[in-house]
Amino acid sequence: MKMLDFSSFPKRLRQINDDAPKRLYVEGDFGMDFDETPTVGIIGARDNTIYGRKVAMQLAQDLANCGVIIVSGMARGLDAHAHRGAMAAIGGRTIAVLPSGIDICYPAENLELYKQIPQNGAIVTEYEPGHRPQRWDFPARNRIISALSDILIVVEAGAKSGTFTTVNHALDQGKDVLCVPGSILSKQSIGTNSLIKQGAGVATSFLDVLFVLSHQKHLQNFFEAGNPLNERLKTDGQATPQNLSLATNQSLVYSCINHEPCTIDYIVYKTALDVAHANKILLELELAGRIKKVAGNRYVLS
Repeated sequence: MKMLDFSSFPKRLRQINDDAPKRLYVEGDFGMDFDETPTVGIIGARDNTIYGRKVAMQLAQDLANCGVIIVSGMARGLDAHAHRGAMAAIGGRTIAVLPSGIDICYPAENLELYKQIPQNGAIVTEYEPGHRPQRWDFPARNRIISALSDILIVVEAGAKSGTFTTVNHALDQGKDVLCVPGSILSKQSIGTNSLIKQGAGVATSFLDVLFVLSHQKHLQNFFEAGNPLNERLKTDGQATPQNLSLATNQSLVYSCINHEPCTIDYIVYKTALDVAHANKILLELELAGRIKKVAGNRYVLS
């Protein structure tokens, strides 16, 4: 465990000044490049749906495959799925912000995440070891989640969800908020759909998120020219930024694959790679045990 004072905080956390914690306890490591690497907070309701869980994991994995660091609160529900998605990516990194002391796993059911995350990022808290969370610690914790994130994504939220405290912190801190749209028949999407009506951005894929990130000045060194996703963003009808570099081609291909069989044509369409290059990368991933080929020349995660 390390204890950081204000001068050693990540730059994003120092920028909230008066509202910043006095100290930060860290298990694991932010990484030397944290200040220059895109970070995305992914949060959502504890009372969630299969749709919400799949989306949280897929968005986190796709973004982490592109080098984005995923931030969340290790809470029961969609927070936990966001951390899992990030760690399922090639070299994926994630930051969990606790409402408890660094030595207390909260909630206890997420013990495996508590053990795994420091090997793939960091667990952080402003509370001294031994501190057990009180109800007012959760909204306080949420300001750190939003502060560490360049963008906040809300996957699912009911009409009176606790995620709104994180959204309010993000808006106060000048952060972009994106929401995943949901069914008008689902009570878990009432909050997210309402935020969209109020002007929040819409996240229907990791490309939507990367597009917003690519316009943030402090990330321009991360986004370099020549990436095949430039063409992909154009076909989505979005203006292509001057500088855009998202990930290695291997990570781009891997981000297209999940547990539903997909074809080489789909991968080529998503990445704008040529067929020969895509096939070469698929073979590399297959030999590495990351994916497997199934009937009909389709690919799924191993």
